[in-house]
Parts: sequence; C-alpha cells; structure tokens
Amino acid sequence: VGGGDGVGKLDKLVDAVVAALRDRPRAATVTVVCGRNAALRDAIRGKYRAVAGNVTVVAHGFVSNMHDLMARAELLLTKAGPGTISEAATLGLPVILTNFLPGQERGNTKFVRDSGFGQLQRNRRKAARLVAAWLDRPDTLAALSTNAFKASSPDSTANIAADIAHIIFRANQRDPALRIAYGGSRSPSRPGSAAPPALLAA
Repeated sequence: VGGGDGVGKLDKLVDAVVAALRDRPRAATVTVVCGRNAALRDAIRGKYRAVAGNVTVVAHGFVSNMHDLMARAELLLTKAGPGTISEAATLGLPVILTNFLPGQERGNTKFVRDSGFGQLQRNRRKAARLVAAWLDRPDTLAALSTNAFKASSPDSTANIAADIAHIIFRANQRDPALRIAYGGSRSPSRPGSAAPPALLAA
C-alpha cells in the first residue's frame, strides 16, 4: 500500500517481494494498491500480466474497499500512516512498515514495534525477505496477529464522537446562550458504558 497517491516506489517493492516469494512451494498473491497513480498501476499490471513463478500480482488503483482487501491478507506492507495502522490492528493484521513521514509518523513505527505486531524495514530487499520469513512461519504470523488485536481500539471513533458530544453538553449547561445542538437532552455515554464518560475518540 502506498497511500492515496501511490507513493513510495511501490514498483520496486513489488519486484523485491516477488523475487523473495516466486520460488517458494506455496503459491502467493501480492495485492498492490496504487491509489490515484494510474501510471504505476498500469506499469505493474503490464509487468506482471503473467504469473511470476508461484506469485500472482494484482494491482489496483484507488479503492474504497480497503478493509475487504486487508481482511483477506495475511500481512500488510505499508508506510506508517495512522489510519492504515489502526485498521490493520483492528483486523489482527501483521504489519511491515516500509517508510514513514519524518516527525508526524515516527511515533507510529514505535507503536507498531512496541505492540509486537510489526516491524519497520525501509530496505526493500530486507522487507521482502521478512515477508517470506513470516509466511513460512504460521506460528509467528499467529502471534503477530494476536498482538495486533490486543493493540487495537475498535470503539475509538465512537468514543471520539461521544467525547465531543459530552463537551458540547457541558458547554450548553454552563452557558445556555451558546445553544450548541448535539441532538440529546442528557450527557452522552461511550459505547458499552453505563454512566456518562468523558468523550468519543478515534
């Protein structure tokens, strides 16, 4: 995955992964999401029109069913975007991070590593070898997946919304002149909680 614009030299990464997997006895499918980079998508499709050894390469452009593609995958290679990492954790999907934006995404790499469901590997060949190693060890993949589930926060979006509504409710109580509408007559609660808690988060 290379983000919505298909960045990060995905074609070179695909080449490295195919080279690492093509001679394994077990067949594999490499699904590549190129985002809005149609030229990259077409180039990958053209290069891998035929099956490469035991590897089938399927290239997509921008997709709206990323969750479906991730649910069918055994592991994910991606840059360290927070949304993609969060969705991977929710799905129990092991992650190999191939890059990150300096500053804002550096902490995401630490989160993945410390939570035990992935690694940062910016060298394409080493990342590809790690893919092969994990696929050859179902026990390793299972442990990574378990750790991903433990790190996930599936109710975070609902919690953010509830927290915002709670803030608005309290603001209206302090100053009715604000008249901020949130659609309720009492302080909202987080999913699964009996008492009004703090706020919704994502």
